[in-house]
Amino acid sequence: MMKGKETGGIDAFLGKNTTFNGTLIFDGLVRMDGNFEGNIKTKDTLVVANSGNIKADVEAGVVKVSGKFDGSITAKDKVELYKPAVVTGTIRTPAIKMEEGVVFNGNLEMGGNIKTVSTPAKEEKE
Repeated sequence: MMKGKETGGIDAFLGKNTTFNGTLIFDGLVRMDGNFEGNIKTKDTLVVANSGNIKADVEAGVVKVSGKFDGSITAKDKVELYKPAVVTGTIRTPAIKMEEGVVFNGNLEMGGNIKTVSTPAKEEKE
């Protein structure tokens, strides 16, 4: 079975009327349309859709937000914020894209040496 990265698909999905609390560690692409509170760790991509409401500390390769996000984002590659996103907290990333109409209240740290922790899921596979 091919992974989402190879097929362009989503590896996991948190639906609109779903709430999850805890730690999420994954490979590939995860899209969140529901409510999540906790920690998220991946070297790959997290997408927070328009209806997504996330309160978390995130470490990822790429983070794309269109919904509500409260917490911290550490992205190794880039962060993309699309309207109608409302983001509160701290973003650390070497590159950011922010669409007109996005609300961002917090701190932004940019530079080429953004480090994320390696995910246990990756370490176990190697």
